[in-house]
Amino acid sequence: MEIGATKAVQNRLKTTKIEESNGASLVFCWDTHLTKIKGRNVLFIVNASNRYTIAMTDIEPRNWNCYAMYISRVIYGMMQEMGYSEDQIGQYFKMSGDTIVTKTHGKKAVGGINRMVMDTQYFDKKLEKETKYQWELSEYLNRDICKPEGFDAYGYPSELFKLDMERLGIATKRKPVGEILCN
Repeated sequence: MEIGATKAVQNRLKTTKIEESNGASLVFCWDTHLTKIKGRNVLFIVNASNRYTIAMTDIEPRNWNCYAMYISRVIYGMMQEMGYSEDQIGQYFKMSGDTIVTKTHGKKAVGGINRMVMDTQYFDKKLEKETKYQWELSEYLNRDICKPEGFDAYGYPSELFKLDMERLGIATKRKPVGEILCN
C-alpha cells in the first residue's frame, strides 16, 4: 500500500526524503493532506482510485512517529465500519503489499484532495471534540459526486469504493436493481 504525502504532511513528518510512487494500482494508494479547518488540524486520507475520504483530527504526536502504520489502522477501521469482514479486510491488505510513504499519486488525485478541502469549508456543523474520526464530515465529503482517476463515469466516492472492492474480488458483485426486481 502506498500512502502519498502532500508537502504539508511531509513538513509535519519532518522529512524531505519521500519515495516516488512505485506504480501500485490506485485502489491501494491513499493520499494524505493536513490542513486547518475551523481552528483544528484535519488530516484527509483520500483513496487515489475512488476518492473515498476519511477525515481525522487531533492526531497524537506518537501517531506521527509511526505514520504509515497509523494510516493503515485508520483504513482498517473504516473498512470495518463499512461492514467488511476480517477476511475481506485482510485480503485487501494482503493484496496491497507492504505499506510505504510516497509522494502523492498525480495531479488528478491532488485535485481530489483540494476539492475535499474546499468542500469542507461548506460543512456547516462543528467538528466533534475529543473525537479522532470525524464521521459526519467524512460522510459529507463522500456524498460529493465525482469522476476520480480509477473510473470512467461519475459516482459517489462511497459507492465507487464498493465497486473497487468488487473489481478486486473482495466483495461480491451486487445485481443491478432491475435484475433484483425481475427475478
